[in-house]
Amino acid sequence: MDKNKLSVNIYNKIAAIYTNKYFDDLVSSPFIDKFLDVLSKKARILDVGCGPGNFTKYMMDKDFRVEGIDLSVKMLKIARQKVPGGKFKLMDMRKLDYLDSSFDGLLVAFSLIHIPSQEVVQTLKGFYKVLKPKGKLLVITQAGEPDRIVDQPLLEGEKIFINFFTRNRLAKFLTGAGFKIIYQKEKQQDQTEAFSNRVIYTIGGK
Repeated sequence: MDKNKLSVNIYNKIAAIYTNKYFDDLVSSPFIDKFLDVLSKKARILDVGCGPGNFTKYMMDKDFRVEGIDLSVKMLKIARQKVPGGKFKLMDMRKLDYLDSSFDGLLVAFSLIHIPSQEVVQTLKGFYKVLKPKGKLLVITQAGEPDRIVDQPLLEGEKIFINFFTRNRLAKFLTGAGFKIIYQKEKQQDQTEAFSNRVIYTIGGK
C-alpha cells in the first residue's frame, strides 16, 4: 500500500480531533513569520498539506494570497468551513497540478514527513518547478529516524507512516533538488501527543 495514502486514511479519521488540538496552535508562527519576511508583499503561496487550513488562514490574515492542497477529504472539508475565504484543492504533493513558476512561496508544514524517502527528491523537484525564480519554501519537519510506522497518538490503536529527518539529511535532499539552504533551526517543543518533540525549520531558496 502507498505509505502516504496510509497516512491520509488516518488523517481522515482524526480530522476533527486534529483540528481541535492544533488549529489555534501558534508554536510555529515565529518561523512562518521569518519565511513570510523573505517574500514580497501579497506574494502567492501554496500551503502544501494544508490540513484544516490553520496556516493558510494565518498567512491570509497577513494579506498574502494563499491556497491550500491536501489529500485528506475530511481535512479539506474542515478547511473550507474554518477558512471560508480560502481556496483549497484535493491534490497529491507528489504530483502538483500547477504550471511552472506559479508561486512565490511554498509552505510545507508537517506534510513532507508522510512522503517515503525514495520519493522525497522527486517531490522536492516538483516544488522547485512550481516556484518562481528566486522563490522560497519553508519546510517544517520533525526530527528522528527515517521511514517509520508509529502509533498515532491522537487515535489509540492506529498506526501512521512518518519519515523523520535530521537537519543534515533534509538539507541534502533539498540541495539535491536544486534548492539553496537559507536558514535552518532545530527547536525543542514539549508538546504532548506529538510524533517527536524536536522540530526542524528549514527555509530554502530557488
